[in-house]
Amino acid sequence: MTEGRDANRLIERVDALMRRQQEDTQRAVEEVPLLTEIVAHDAAPAAPEAMQAEKTLAADIERVLLVRLIPDLNKQIAALRAELEKELRRSVREAVEHALAERKAREGKNAGKG
Repeated sequence: MTEGRDANRLIERVDALMRRQQEDTQRAVEEVPLLTEIVAHDAAPAAPEAMQAEKTLAADIERVLLVRLIPDLNKQIAALRAELEKELRRSVREAVEHALAERKAREGKNAGKG
């Protein structure tokens, strides 16, 4: 009979823990403000110092992005160039082979007439 009581106490504790966790989760969800509640549109013009700081920040972000992205862009361009060059070589080779085959066929016809 002791095992039954211990099992019931364990279930009660687990239920209490689950309820507490659900309450904590619900409270956390209710306490998180929405973005519209946090951010209010400020129609007042920004101070010149703040505008300069934003411009400086934007320039810094642009510089960092360019420094990071240009090498990747150069790699992509190099890969595309290599692929285009390979395709051009193949096309030229096929065109020359086709022209030589046509010339040979014409010469064969002319040789048969003469």
